[in-house]
Amino acid sequence: MPGQIATLFASVRTALTATRTDRVNLTGNAHLLLRERYLTADQHGEVTETPEAFFRRIAKALAAVEEPDDTQPWESAFYEVMARLEFHPGSRTLANAGSARPQLANCFVFPLEDSQASILQTFTDSSVVKGLGGGCGYNYSRIRPKGDAVRGTAGLAAGPVALLKMFDGATKLFRQRGRYESGNMAVLNIDHPDVLQFIEAKKIDGSLNMTNISLGISDAFMHAVAAQADWPLINPRTGEAVRKIPAAELFGTACRLACETGDPGLLFLDRMNDDNPLRDALGEITATNPCGEIGLYPYEACNLGYLNLPKLLLPAHERKTPYLFDEERLRHVVAAGVRMIDNAISVSWFPVENIREAVSANRRVGLGVTGWADCLAASGIPYDSPEALNCAELLASVIRDAAQTASYALGHERGPFPNIVHTNWKDSDQQPRNIAVLALPPSGNNAVIFDTAFSIEPFFGMTYSQQVFGNRRIHSVNQTLLAELEHRGIPADGLLEQIAQNDGSLAGLAHIPADLQAVFKTAHEIAPEWHVRMQAAFQRHVDNAVTKTVNLPADATPQHVASLYQQAWELGCKGITVYRDTSKNEQAIAWTTATNQPAAQPAEADCVGLDGACKVCE
Repeated sequence: MPGQIATLFASVRTALTATRTDRVNLTGNAHLLLRERYLTADQHGEVTETPEAFFRRIAKALAAVEEPDDTQPWESAFYEVMARLEFHPGSRTLANAGSARPQLANCFVFPLEDSQASILQTFTDSSVVKGLGGGCGYNYSRIRPKGDAVRGTAGLAAGPVALLKMFDGATKLFRQRGRYESGNMAVLNIDHPDVLQFIEAKKIDGSLNMTNISLGISDAFMHAVAAQADWPLINPRTGEAVRKIPAAELFGTACRLACETGDPGLLFLDRMNDDNPLRDALGEITATNPCGEIGLYPYEACNLGYLNLPKLLLPAHERKTPYLFDEERLRHVVAAGVRMIDNAISVSWFPVENIREAVSANRRVGLGVTGWADCLAASGIPYDSPEALNCAELLASVIRDAAQTASYALGHERGPFPNIVHTNWKDSDQQPRNIAVLALPPSGNNAVIFDTAFSIEPFFGMTYSQQVFGNRRIHSVNQTLLAELEHRGIPADGLLEQIAQNDGSLAGLAHIPADLQAVFKTAHEIAPEWHVRMQAAFQRHVDNAVTKTVNLPADATPQHVASLYQQAWELGCKGITVYRDTSKNEQAIAWTTATNQPAAQPAEADCVGLDGACKVCE
């Protein structure tokens, strides 16, 4: 094994550069997103970079930390894996790699202690990070409750919800290049006296729209709910219980508001810390990034990356459940991805010294995926089936093994993460470079670039529109479905409009075979319980966490939410978020009846580029 680890990356680099990619094959939507978000522009806002140059810029920046003789070979390897759309680093790395001050991390967590100095320092530090495109998470549980005493005078404390509003309001003021807004995660532990105010903080539609809120849930609370027991609310300033409330009543209120508004979600903190190697030495993790897939210590940040799963499928005639993927290629791409993200940690510039120290101490990596639903559909496997869960378990275990092996190889080559001295790895012959390697983020922008379904989510619809920046929407049609229709000789002309009029669904359409209707189900056609099962299947092999939205029909009830929250806890999920259809006036993704509208294409003016060459299509 040590010999294999020592030679791992030599074989990876050879495999990735065996062929050369001259032109990046991107959709019109991907071109539009790159131009709006990532391609370099001049002082007048005119794009000055082609997609190929964009990927070469990122590859060069990430290879800069390699040994001199290895810099060019790794730059080529990184470019190839990105140009073939097999793996991309996260959005901040895409946006900032190669810049003068490259802030490459996606998400951060900041401390909030019960003092004016701590609050103001965190407000300052997190605002700087937001200005660089980073999302921020906070746990407000150390803040004394509203109306509590301050310096001996009763009734002065503003409480966590007031501070939450302050941090939310600042988010739109500080955004990168005026076009990229970050987000927040606000966590309050379930035993805080202001927990009911916190649960209702987003009751008014549109309020706190830059912040996701989640309750920090303990196993003890879930047991109290089941036992119909009372639950103490404890003042963090004094450590004393101020009152008791029936745990089931508190849980029911959270479920009712989640049904009405989508918030709060739940973070199962005990489960999250079961996988925390530093729990005994540094205490528990109590907060996450804005989407909940990375639990972080104060000032810690995480760099993300995404595998494009459909690009790694075996040829159709070679697939056999649960073996859907080219494992050798998958392992090579995973290893390259881990190396790229670890390099991003070394390359990254951090505006706050505490962040640099915390990130360097743990070197946390979050490797995610896109296109899981595409892979299942292309393989004829319904998302809501035992076969799909078996495929998920195998895929996740292979990715984790490949990522950990790559991290061990990097540890052998470069040394392990410094905080390893506080873990069970400290005396091991194999020591990882990174404290954790996998996470499953939502993958919104990366999925648009790859033209796949988001992360491990089912298809939202076969046709849909998505808000990706500002108020602009892009229209998408499921390419996996189109390929299958063509393969079966079923004309798509006219059919797409029928699908759009059918809420993006194939269900009940006379010209669609039953087996295709079963495989190409939308998120709302899949029972919510299967959403949770899929999340749990991946979570069993993910050392960070999994972000997933459990879609509910418009007529879902708080009791249904309660059963899903209970199921997620029992299956070992680290968190859960639900969204009931139409519970918000504006939705980022919606079914579209405008199927006669093509996906966004390069504007005519964009086809006149540098030296007369097309800077979009070449």
